[in-house]
Amino acid sequence: MAEYRQWRNENRTPLKDVIPLSTPYNVCIETSTFCNLNCVYCGHSKHLYPEANMDMNSFIKIIDQLKDFPNKLKKIELYFFGEPLCNPKLPDMLAYARKSEVTETIDFTTNGLLFTREKVDEFVEKGMPDTIRISLQGLDESAYRDYCGAKVDFSRFIENLSYLYDHKGDCKISMKIADIAIKNVENGKKRFEELFGDLADTLYIESIIPIYGDVDYESVDTAIKNKAMNGRENVEQTKINVVCHRPFYRLAVRVNGDVTAACCDQLHDIKYGNISENTLVEIWNGRKRTEFLKMMLKGDRFKHPYCKDCIMPNDITTEDDLLDPYAQDLLKKME
Repeated sequence: MAEYRQWRNENRTPLKDVIPLSTPYNVCIETSTFCNLNCVYCGHSKHLYPEANMDMNSFIKIIDQLKDFPNKLKKIELYFFGEPLCNPKLPDMLAYARKSEVTETIDFTTNGLLFTREKVDEFVEKGMPDTIRISLQGLDESAYRDYCGAKVDFSRFIENLSYLYDHKGDCKISMKIADIAIKNVENGKKRFEELFGDLADTLYIESIIPIYGDVDYESVDTAIKNKAMNGRENVEQTKINVVCHRPFYRLAVRVNGDVTAACCDQLHDIKYGNISENTLVEIWNGRKRTEFLKMMLKGDRFKHPYCKDCIMPNDITTEDDLLDPYAQDLLKKME
């Protein structure tokens, strides 16, 4: 039986002790902006951004640019704002990233519905990631219809996940389910365990919080906004944090080569540059990103057109991610 454990690593390095970083800890590479679901609590359901798959040449360019950083990354995530299995080249991309040796670990998050035996066999042949995180949206076909607008053969889905688990090798399988998807299910947690406890290494029930500005969360579940203060990891907090921790240690490369702050900015206005115009090292150390971080540290987040309404600064794993108490000292280090 799988153990319950949150998705994120709790052995965090206090950010205040390492900022500014010469190398990002985490880079998200958006291998696809397509998705086979329309989850009611996900911003992707609004289809505000062009849908496409990243081509192999662009992916190679990104990985090769990552070699220029002085240190090895802690993690590459082969997804961002879409379903990575929509890209048929994902196993080849994973193999190239592994061969590059630019990162300690590689993973991706998926809804898992596109895993077939043939797709699992391809990953086994070309190389599995260190972790596959499977985001479940319900415990039966009706839940997927209601929350995701999708027709799912649930028995086949479980059969394919079982095949994945049996052939995963050293890869870790983590599964989470949205809390609202089991909220009205009798013995929902127990049913979750019964269905998936033998198909994963870890299980987790995730609290949905209002991270996407264009989603009407009140119409989904009135309790969502009430849980926002303490974020999904439930670190007790008494106020909305001013400084967002995420842009200080991670970035995202979009399917078109744009480099962004790796947050939930659906229209991707927080853009640092593009890999066709500058290298990732230049962008990481560049003026646009530096000014964005300084804006946070100066306490001006609530003046920013997108960041002012965002709850992500409270979505923290441990108090080691908190930067508010150290903002002025960190600002001096970046001047």
